[in-house]
Amino acid sequence: MMPQLKTGVKSMYELVSVSEHIRWQKILDMFQLSDIYYTVQYFLSATKLDPGEPLLFYYIDDEGEVAYPFIKRLIDEEDAAYFDATTPFGYGGPLLKIKGDATKLIENFRNAFIKFCSEEKIVAETIRFHPLNDNASFFKEYLTLYPMYATYTLSLKQPLQNLLDYKSGISDNPTADSQVVIKKLGTVRHMFEFLVLYYSSARRREEADSYYFFTNDYFEALISSLGSNLHLFGAYRGEKLISACYVLAEGDTIFHHLEGSISEQEAGAAWKSLLLKIAEWGKENYFSYFHLGGDFHSDDDHIKRLKQEISNMEPDIFYIGHYVHDTAAYNRLLSSKETDMAKRYRYG
Repeated sequence: MMPQLKTGVKSMYELVSVSEHIRWQKILDMFQLSDIYYTVQYFLSATKLDPGEPLLFYYIDDEGEVAYPFIKRLIDEEDAAYFDATTPFGYGGPLLKIKGDATKLIENFRNAFIKFCSEEKIVAETIRFHPLNDNASFFKEYLTLYPMYATYTLSLKQPLQNLLDYKSGISDNPTADSQVVIKKLGTVRHMFEFLVLYYSSARRREEADSYYFFTNDYFEALISSLGSNLHLFGAYRGEKLISACYVLAEGDTIFHHLEGSISEQEAGAAWKSLLLKIAEWGKENYFSYFHLGGDFHSDDDHIKRLKQEISNMEPDIFYIGHYVHDTAAYNRLLSSKETDMAKRYRYG
């Protein structure tokens, strides 16, 4: 497609389906990106949470290129005429390859995408921007941006010894029942043990709604889609699993994805050792960064403070972007649902 956006500016875009996985990956490779959240495999698992059609909008003009993967979702099953667009749970948003004027590239890309949304009856757009890519900053003039919270990263290229010294009282000896033991677990074999902890943690969170009670089929899809890019670590006291987390790993970065614990009191000391054990494993396997993530909990939340303490880099802000393409249809079909999302993420 060769739409004329401005006089003298030629542009084109290509819409890539998730079924065209080779082309999808080739485009990511052109952006020199190796990030699990942009892959076909991750999008296939994410559609268990946000059912819809994963698409990659690839835009090119004289100023550069933009790759924007998202999920096109049917808003109402009884009304098949309208859709919204969202990035999956996690991080994402447009990727940029700037060759000329960045401002013109963003403006032209947004014009093309807005026209596309009009043609496709996409009435609203929600973007979970990627804190490590800092891609939100390019779109502050074109979307309503909501700063959610700080996220924390541990550089594995730096010596970890000072952090590892925190592990006093922690043993790698599985016979020491009174102490905490950290183990790398089978993602399939120990999934249901993890789910017990995950649901226990979700129920304790006052902010949680039904969205965060991810069902078994999501975890099964995560395991089957991501394969060797998904890892599970657990903390045991004696024979009892008290804390565990899934991490995603591709390229040079490990991402803390989902966590669970039997109780905050029992798991308190174990979390630091669990995260540091993952960091050790990451360093041994030649990863450069461990993104610990963040949370919108209050400042006294134990896990948030722990991530901040372990981090050895400046924090990065997680932003959500929102744009309404069709106000009338949005008010009729999506306003209440979007209000629920605003409450969930504390924006708006």
